[in-house]
Amino acid sequence: ALNCQIHETSRFERKHYFYPDLPNGYQITQQRWPLASNGFVDFRPWSNNQRQMKKGKQNTNLRRGKPTNCNKKHDGSAKVVMQSNQGESENIQLRIERIQLEQDTGKTITNSIASASQSQIDLNRAGCALIEIVSHPDLRSAHEAAGVVEKIRKLLKHVGTCDGRMEEGSLRCDLNVSIAPIFEGDLAPSHIQRSKLPEGNGHRVEVKNLNSLRQIISAAEYEVLRQSILARNNTPTGRETRTFHVKPISKEFPFGGETIIIRKKGDSVDYRFMPEPDIPPLILDEESLGSNLNLEEFIEENMPELPEETVARLVNDYGISQDVADVIINDPPAIKLFEHAVETAKMELNYNESPDPVPTMVGNWLCNDLFALVKKSATEDGNGNSALETDNGEESYGSLNHPISVEFSTVKGDRLGSLIAMIANGIVSTSMAKKILIIMFKEDLQSSPMEIAKSNGWRVISDMNTLIQLCESVVFNPQNSSQLDQYRKGGKFQWKIEKFLIGKVMAASNGNAHPERMKEALSSVLQQVTSSLPQ
Repeated sequence: ALNCQIHETSRFERKHYFYPDLPNGYQITQQRWPLASNGFVDFRPWSNNQRQMKKGKQNTNLRRGKPTNCNKKHDGSAKVVMQSNQGESENIQLRIERIQLEQDTGKTITNSIASASQSQIDLNRAGCALIEIVSHPDLRSAHEAAGVVEKIRKLLKHVGTCDGRMEEGSLRCDLNVSIAPIFEGDLAPSHIQRSKLPEGNGHRVEVKNLNSLRQIISAAEYEVLRQSILARNNTPTGRETRTFHVKPISKEFPFGGETIIIRKKGDSVDYRFMPEPDIPPLILDEESLGSNLNLEEFIEENMPELPEETVARLVNDYGISQDVADVIINDPPAIKLFEHAVETAKMELNYNESPDPVPTMVGNWLCNDLFALVKKSATEDGNGNSALETDNGEESYGSLNHPISVEFSTVKGDRLGSLIAMIANGIVSTSMAKKILIIMFKEDLQSSPMEIAKSNGWRVISDMNTLIQLCESVVFNPQNSSQLDQYRKGGKFQWKIEKFLIGKVMAASNGNAHPERMKEALSSVLQQVTSSLPQ
């Protein structure tokens, strides 16, 4: 998925350093003989504007009292430029240096009730295996960093490598930040070569364990400003490892978003790399793969469809919009549910016309109504209160009842497809279908949509003769005689009386009358009323 060269043989080695989060005093890694190397990923910078439009909220990017685009002139000819790239739409390529297997370390925790210099260590995850993706220094802004993490998260989630739940620690980002002078003539991004840093760049600072895109952006922006101030004072930062604090730990940043140092970094020679004596090399040959195929053939045969390929297939084969396809692929189980629902609906409708409206209907109901029910089920407590928390304007998830995925939906593809078929056949209206979907999701987990509709008396009345009889019973009802007399007189209030009668007919049908056909039937009855008047 990351276009790497996968090595048939990779080896483990020990990286020695002492820190409380590493009980063994060394870490098992693959520094020199990684599992894969020399890859790349194409991505677009993360856009807060697009994110806020989807969420229906205003942009909250100015939470530290300063804009994301900082173009503040300092002493001398150099400027500090933080390019958000929010308006940039072209793809950017990040080179992948290597992908390696290694041991996880413990988790360093700094409590807000204690001094920022005091930490606690959670060793529950220490020693667990993880996959580390190491990139080249090709990124030039905070939003580029967030954009590539989001792209990799979607890729790993799509191919089944990782569930992508950053808030649970399934995917974390260690962000390396350094600054370089950009002079007056070189402000245009096109003048910056991505393949190498300009001369005079600062020391690399690593910010550990960032678990949201907002944290990545905030940590990068904070580090750029912090390192720029130090460089301006001729006291550049050294190689060090820092941690990010969402909550405030100082008066200077009352809204949080600072990094603090947890240790100084050594050079590679200080880590005293040595071959791991207790773990043999990882050899991916026919025997270990359990196949008569070599490594390249095995990957080609077993590699799942990538997100871009899935989007293209959904758009081309089903005729749904790119936006709907993008939403569906964000939750891989939704792809199978969508296809199953479309298949079920077409089978029940026996529909082969072109263009086919069924996939679009299924996509809209899946992405809007069913996803909304799944999210509500995941985030609400027993009292109907949301478990969503806000982190300075950004939603974050506290204790969820279950992951926000249609994998945990009680409505599967067959029942959703049957509901869509009923809508397309005119058996139920959209408002009826919404009620049926809620019952299927929350109350009746077994019955078909048709059975639920019958038990509740929900069926659209579309027969014209029946609708005319229903309209006549309302129009000529003595209780509505004054309105009928007023309608016969004509005048500017005639449309209001017609609207009043529409409401009465709909109420008399218990909401089951087909809206458009009912209006036609009512117009026919009212036309008879006016035509019977003496000329």
